[in-house]
Formats: sequence, C-alpha cells, structure tokens
Amino acid sequence: MALWLYLHFPTLQLDTVFHDDKECAIAIVDGRQHQVVQANATAVAQGVQLGMGLGSAAALCQDLQLHPYDAQSELTRLTDLAQWLYVITSDICLCPSNGLLIKATNMLSLYGGVESYWQAMQQHLQAMKVHFNYSTGLSPLCAMMMAKQARNWIEDDPIALKQAMKRYPLSCSELPNKQVEKLQRVGLQTIEDLLAIPLPDIAKRFDIDLVNYVGRLIGQFKHPVDFYHPPERFRQYLELLFDIENIDWLQKPLARLFAQLETFLKLRDKVAFELLLTLHQRDHTDTSVHFYSAQGDYLANQWQELSKLTLESIKLEAPVNGLTLAIVRADQLTVNEHDLFSGEKGALTGLELISKLQAKLGSQAVTSLQLTEDPRPEYATLPLAPDKIHPMKASDHLHKKLRPSLLYTQPMPLQQPVDLVLGPERIVSGWWDDHPIKRDYYIARSPQGQWLWIFRTDDKQWFVHGQFS
Repeated sequence: MALWLYLHFPTLQLDTVFHDDKECAIAIVDGRQHQVVQANATAVAQGVQLGMGLGSAAALCQDLQLHPYDAQSELTRLTDLAQWLYVITSDICLCPSNGLLIKATNMLSLYGGVESYWQAMQQHLQAMKVHFNYSTGLSPLCAMMMAKQARNWIEDDPIALKQAMKRYPLSCSELPNKQVEKLQRVGLQTIEDLLAIPLPDIAKRFDIDLVNYVGRLIGQFKHPVDFYHPPERFRQYLELLFDIENIDWLQKPLARLFAQLETFLKLRDKVAFELLLTLHQRDHTDTSVHFYSAQGDYLANQWQELSKLTLESIKLEAPVNGLTLAIVRADQLTVNEHDLFSGEKGALTGLELISKLQAKLGSQAVTSLQLTEDPRPEYATLPLAPDKIHPMKASDHLHKKLRPSLLYTQPMPLQQPVDLVLGPERIVSGWWDDHPIKRDYYIARSPQGQWLWIFRTDDKQWFVHGQFS
C-alpha cells in the first residue's frame, strides 16, 4: 500500500510577506467576506481568530496591520516550495492554495526509512521560513485530513494510520457541508461511523460522490493526481509588507533572497555569474538591476556585498513593494588552483576585485587589456571586458619583447639629452590599414634616472613613447 505525505501551509501568504518587526500584529483579510483568513502569533495573542470579522479583529487589536488576501501570490509561493523540495523528493502534487501532496513510497528505499526521509525534508523546508503542518496517510485524502488538523506526525504503520483517521469528525473531511449535515442527521458523526457502513450500502443510501470519497479515503479507489515537474531555474518573489523608499533598506529583504539562492546553488554544485533583481514599484514601471560576479559566487554574503555596491548608484522613482530575484547566468563550480609555494597574495583574488569594481562603477566601466599579434605598440593591446580575456599562449611568451609599463597615448618629442642603453629594435608594419610606421626603438636613461622607451623616425626625429617602472 502506498504512503502519502501532505504538507499544509496555513499562513503561506503571511510567511511570504517580508516584515522586520516581529512584535507587529499582522492579519490577512479576505476582501469579499471581510474576514481574517491568516494571522501571525502576535495578532492571535491579542485575541484575533481565523474567520473573525474585520470589525471585531480591529476592536481587539488596535494596531493590527491588514493585508489583502491574494490567491495568485499563494499559488506562486506554493510553486516555489514545490520546486524547492524537488531536489529532496519527487512525485510532488500542488494542492492550491496552500498544500503539497507527496508520494513518499518511492523515496523510502533511497533514504533508508520514513524517519530519515522526513528529517531531510524538514531540514530543507526550514530554509524557506514557512509555517507548516504535516501528516502521513495511506491515501491522499487521509494525509490531507490529518495534516489540516495539525496532526504533525510521521507514521508508516498501516494499522496506526487507520486508527488515527477514524477518530476525526466528519466536519474535518473534504466532504461538502451539506453532505456532512445530511450524514449527521442520520447519526454518523465520525469517520469511523462512516467506514462502518459497507460501500454497497453507502451506494444505495447516498450518492456516488460519497462512495468515491470513502473509496479514496481508505485507499481502495485510485486517487488521480498531476505530479509537478519544475524547470531548472531560480526565480523567487518576495512581497514587502511596507513600501520601501530608501534604497539602503532593501538589504534586509535581499538577505532573505540571497540565503535561498545560496541553498539552491549549493545543492546543485553551481555558481552564479549574473543575477537579475526586479524592483516592483508602486504605480510605476518595474526597475531591473543586474548583479555581476566575474569568478562566480554562490555564498549569500558575497552577493550581499556586491548588491550593496551596485545599489548605491540606483535612485528610486517610486516606493518598492516587492522584489524578484532570478539567475541569468550560472555554471558548474570549478575548483580554483593555487600555487602551493606562492602563498596568499592578498585579501582578494583578481576576479573578486573585478566583481567589486563592476558593482561599484558599472560593468561597462571596467575593462582589461588583451594582447594582439600586431607589432605596432599602439595596436599591441585591445581593451575588452574582463570575462572576455583569453589567457596567453606559450608561443606568446617566447616572442615577448621588453616593453614599458606606461605607454603614452601619443608619442611626445624628446626634449632632453639621454643615454642609449639598449637598441635599436626596428618596427616596420601597418602597410595594410593605412597606418604604416617605420621606427627604431631604444631603451634610454635620462639624467634624472628615468628609463625611457624612445624611437627615431626616418627623418631623424626622436620621440618618447613610454616609461619603464
């Protein structure tokens, strides 16, 4: 017989909304019926109950913060949870708007038992910071009923599961209220009372829907489900309880998103090179901000630091009421090889420095130089983005010439006597692109001790082209 696990998230939208004040009383209100459908612990402690009218809740708790119920927001969050759990378990079914049904049977042999399986699930769920109730069952309806009643147990013994299911009243089942009232009028109060009647007798006395429900509840009838198959991507939305007008105040909600990103990448042994943050602004067009990492990072604190530098140059045109973080470019984690005898060269690697400069100045403001095959000094290097630079080949080292560390943009006339130390090195090139040169280069030393790179043209004129460090 199959074993099912149901996860019930009673405050899913409330857990999705970001709020920094833990002492604040918050409630989610259904706009149609004006009733409280979700409330945090602070609001419940002050007397707010589920199903309570808006007026009664406001009278009990004067500082109650209200937020409208959004079914689409809960469905999005539920899909995120299913994708999050897919790394740990398969055969997940979405049960909108606040439940996940999981077929645990196929995973027990992998984890070595139901206890180890649940321990891995529980640890993985803790990263999402959501409240949930849970229960196993011999059928989807059985697990669903006990989880919604906060049974909160993991059991694989069929006898224990059947006995626990029978104790619940019919009002806890998924049957319609009219059907429950009809059964109660004939003396059926609990699930045990209903199961005591054979299915053929139920079919004679009641409708076929009740027969199907009982058959599915005890696991005799097949329960059709549509299993979820998530795409391999990271995209998390975080709704803010309060509008944020200061860009610096985004760091706390961003820390929550980066923590989820770190777990996502760590489980897949990947690093991200580019992230896209979408700022959802009230009554204004969304703003997109890109975060870059030249070497690729997965740690939350690294992305937090890069995001802080990037957001310093962003000005908000309207208050922000939501954030969406998504991965644009990611790849497998590669091990950085370090020379054992060279030791630590500094607090930052070259790629880490590039990442911070790009975050501070912008990706377009940071360039590197790529060596070319052109012998002309003005065209010997080509400015490129740091991630486009290719390492030099061994042949390049063999033909590497002595060149100054500082090359002037335009050669300047030589106006002082110098001592020629090394040379000449004749360079004749450029006839193919209408920029020909014919020069004799020397290494010279000035009376002040400067090492200069100078050249002489065909008409006996001398110029300084650079300095050696």
